[in-house]
Amino acid sequence: MNPFDSLKASPLQFRYPGRFLIIGKDADSYVVVYGATGRSPSSLARRFVQKGNGIFMGGIDDTVKQGNQDLLEYPAVRIFDNGIVVANGKHIEQITELQSRDARQQLSYALAEEAYEPDEYRTPRITGCIIESSKGMDGALHIVRSASDGIDHASWSVSFESGKGEYVGTYIGEDVKPTPSFAGVPLSVPLQFGSAKSTAQAIFDSYTPPQGGIDYRVGVIAVYKKLGEQAEIAIVNRIS
Repeated sequence: MNPFDSLKASPLQFRYPGRFLIIGKDADSYVVVYGATGRSPSSLARRFVQKGNGIFMGGIDDTVKQGNQDLLEYPAVRIFDNGIVVANGKHIEQITELQSRDARQQLSYALAEEAYEPDEYRTPRITGCIIESSKGMDGALHIVRSASDGIDHASWSVSFESGKGEYVGTYIGEDVKPTPSFAGVPLSVPLQFGSAKSTAQAIFDSYTPPQGGIDYRVGVIAVYKKLGEQAEIAIVNRIS
């Protein structure tokens, strides 16, 4: 089966996922993916830009000022000597280093005081990381979301099964308002594309709107990291 065909049955077909991230493995590469969609003019007027060891979400013009810039512009990916962190907001700045120990525990500790975003949808804050050590690669996902009794913090270790990734998003994928938050546990998605460039393009293309539909895509980042090697980075933006 062509691995690109398997996207048709995955959460990467959601009409409006909001922001999403994937941690997984493709052959012998460990994979970090971050993608963003938007509906408002201020949210759509953005793109990803690489600056040094980070990738930032930023506005392309003054349209972004129509929204909450604190939520719209932020570092999305930080690359350390021993790992990578990805997130959908400035809470990524809580993680200033990656220690050679349990990834899930590190995210839980660093984000213990975080809450969901202060917007009308109570958008969850999502975070992921991979950490390289002498024992190999460790990975984790974390979400902070609204709950009936306040705030729900949940985290998961990533199993790193080759050809698969674990997906967490901000929303459940329906294009409705109010937009329900992502619920439950991470979802499995295919990662069999061979390179960061192919992965970023395939996932970006998977969100192509139906004929006559609005294009909600902002961009997709893919980072591939082999043990002991430099990271391979690819970015696809709707607006270059």
